[in-house]
Order: sequence, then structure tokens, then C-alpha cells
Amino acid sequence: MNKKTISAVIVIVAVIAIIIFVSSKNKSQSNSPIKIAALLSLTGDTAAWGENAHKAIELATDEINQSGGIKGRQVDVIYEDTAGDPKKTVSAYQLVTSVDHVTAILGPLNQSELSAIIPLIDQDGTPTVAPDYIPLQNRKDLHNPILVWMDAQVEAGRLAQYVYGQGIRNVGVIGTLDPWESTVSNAFADKFKSLGGTITDTEIVQSDVTDMKLPVTKVMASKPQAIFLGTYYQFVNSTKELHDLGYQGKLFGIEVDDYLAGQTAGWVSDLKFIAPDYYTSGFIADFKNKYGSTPGLPAGQSYDAANILFSFLKESTDQSGILQQMKNFSKYDGVSGQVQVDPQGRTILPTALFQLKGGKVERISGLL
Repeated sequence: MNKKTISAVIVIVAVIAIIIFVSSKNKSQSNSPIKIAALLSLTGDTAAWGENAHKAIELATDEINQSGGIKGRQVDVIYEDTAGDPKKTVSAYQLVTSVDHVTAILGPLNQSELSAIIPLIDQDGTPTVAPDYIPLQNRKDLHNPILVWMDAQVEAGRLAQYVYGQGIRNVGVIGTLDPWESTVSNAFADKFKSLGGTITDTEIVQSDVTDMKLPVTKVMASKPQAIFLGTYYQFVNSTKELHDLGYQGKLFGIEVDDYLAGQTAGWVSDLKFIAPDYYTSGFIADFKNKYGSTPGLPAGQSYDAANILFSFLKESTDQSGILQQMKNFSKYDGVSGQVQVDPQGRTILPTALFQLKGGKVERISGLL
């Protein structure tokens, strides 16, 4: 065998080896799981929300994987606990993007957490779908992240319109400096005043204060017909002080969940609040069948967020391809109702008016 023949054989063998290597690598990649991350507050003050979201995402993931996955690939969700802390959220984001190299992210759930990682999302272009809200003015890209939560200003405005429509003309407001709570408190006040009503007093406190007697006393001293509680963190303390101080007027709130209802059962006798409308009966049954309990906020929105992301992944598992689909996203019919993104970039979902009495929540009517 001459040198030319030997050289040709060597080249052919090398080419075959490369083809086998590339084919094996592509086959390995095509069978490997699609890694995504879920940044959730699994401990801390909002752990109940985080646990509901975790269960819902787990349910959606099990369903997609049991149906064959996405183009034959299973979905692997990496859960990171943010503890409701923006700094921990940033660390979790950096871990899943730089170490785990996830394709996309679900979450976080808290406005301050999402605000903390928005600059990183803008910088990295990591596709993100969050059961969360953030003001439009704090967003550079209105297509990423996609938000699966009712626009807080619109939601609070709907309740203000309802309150004014009940003949109430002066209201006191209690809220906190938490970004979401501050947003809803101010949005309610602004809308109520624009309708011709009067805000008699506004008390905005730190979200972690333990004594609400002084701010509650100040609001009561302004003699309002009603009080709007734009707070989750201080809902229990505020309603307890109002009861102990003998408040007799009307009470209104926003997004009261089963936890708050149970905590205030001994003293809240009548409070109306706005919240996302009930989930579809099929989702409630599936959730209860898997976990033995009914889904609370934000389970339905988290389930929808996961399935919205899965719908993108079915078309492309490449981040650039996902981002292109996100630009064209405008609506999705989910278990929490139709998720719509209007031309201004605001997310709109169905809401309803509920009544809280003695620890029990009853739906009164839809509120559009």
C-alpha cells in the first residue's frame, strides 16, 4: 500500500470517526432533558404562595412528561428558593443561568424579586414567564418576561370603581412600602379620586412592622365611610386593630387568600375584596386529586405560566426562537381564564368580587 493510499485511508477513517462522534453527540443532546428553572419563595412570609406555585408547576410538568415530553425530550425543572428576598433571587438567577445553563425560567412571584432580576433578563435574554406583576415603567422589554398576573393598577382601579358605585364617597387607605402593595394602594386612591371620591387618610408603613395601632388609629380618626386594605403583609395586624378599636365602617381588600381568611376568622365579620376569578373545575379536580387540597393563589397562574412556556418549547428549544415567539404572544386560554396582553403591554385576566366572613370566602360576582 503506497503512501497516498495510506493517507486516503487515514482521512476516510478520520471523517467516519468525526461523523460518528457528531451523530452520537447530537443523539445524546436530542434525548437529554430540557432544563428550566422555577424561582419561587418556598420559605419566608410568602411561602404559602410559593408552595401553591410549586405544586402547580409540578402538575403541569408531570402532565407534559407523561404525554411524551417535548419532541421526545423530558422537561426537568430546577426549583430554587428565593425566600421572597430580592438578593437571594438574583443569586438564584445567576446560579441557574451560569451553572445549570437552563433554557428558560418560570417565576419569580414577588414584584420586588422580579424587579431585581429584570436588568439581568434584559442583559442575558433569558426567556422568562412569571406569575407576577411589575409596572410598565420598570420594564425595558415588554415581551420578556411574559407576566401571567393581573395588572395591579387595573385590578385596584376596578375595585375603586366598584366601591364608588356603592355610594361610598370617602375612604381611608392602609398599605405598605412593599412595591406591589404600594402600587395597589396608590392606584386605588388615584382611581377613587378621579371618580370624585375623597381619600381621607393614607397610611403606608414598613411591611414588617409588628404594631399597627398608630396607623389604624390615624385612619379611623379621619372618619372614612370605608377603609381599603392594600396589603397582604399587614392584613392580619390591621384587621385585628380595626376590630379591637371598634371600627364599624365597611372594609375592602385585594387578593385575600385562604391563609389570610383563616388567620382573621375570629374578628373579620364582613370584608369585600377583588381577586383573580375561580380556576376551571378541571384544574381544581386534577390539583386536588394529586395533592389532596384545593389550589390557592397563585396555583392557576403558575400552571398557566408553565404551559405557556411549554407551548414555546414545542416550537423551539433555542432561546432565540423562544424569544421570537414571545414577541408575538397576545393571549392564552388557561385555567385561570384568558390571559391577555393589551397593546400597551399590560396583562389582563378575569377578576371577581369576593366576600370574607368568619374565615370563609364567597364569590359575589365577576368584576370586569
